[in-house]
Amino acid sequence: MLLILLVRGVTLPNAIDGIKYYLYPDFNRLADAQVWLDAGTQVLYSFAIGFSMVTSLGSYNDYNYNCYKYTIIIMSTSVAVSFISGLVIFSVLGFMAKEQGVDIATVADHGPGLVFVVYPRAVTMMPLPGLWAVLFFITLLLLGIDSEFASVEGVIKSVLDRLEMQHHRLPFLTGIGIISFGIGLTMVTQVSL
Repeated sequence: MLLILLVRGVTLPNAIDGIKYYLYPDFNRLADAQVWLDAGTQVLYSFAIGFSMVTSLGSYNDYNYNCYKYTIIIMSTSVAVSFISGLVIFSVLGFMAKEQGVDIATVADHGPGLVFVVYPRAVTMMPLPGLWAVLFFITLLLLGIDSEFASVEGVIKSVLDRLEMQHHRLPFLTGIGIISFGIGLTMVTQVSL
């Protein structure tokens, strides 16, 4: 999906301006602490450094597991996907800037909401936009659910190991699922605590 969006993005008018904006940094911004904070946050979330999920998922491997090889593969893949995502976003931002007659820096909000502006815009310019929009949002939903599985696994593994309840895993997971569902209902309805 990402490669299809990349091909579509780089073929848009004025996409090259967005790509140049992405690839040629403003070195004066390196003095801004917010830039370093955002970069550090991105690295920590991309590689899940400091989250219990890495340790808990790693505990399922054999003792002699070649973690160095797979660490390099996973890190390289993560960097490549992040770089390609940036190319897609900024190629579409270049197009949107030309279309709106504004500078690329002001064409869209920064932050996580950017994905809900730029990618849907790219999808609407493809043949069968409804199909691509459904596929894109299903992909986004599945990625989010997968991330939650990994995050919850870190907590569950820690609790089960601490309480020595490995043989009661299924009832414990069922209980966590029901509790999480109940808490989640308060987040999506107008019920407040």
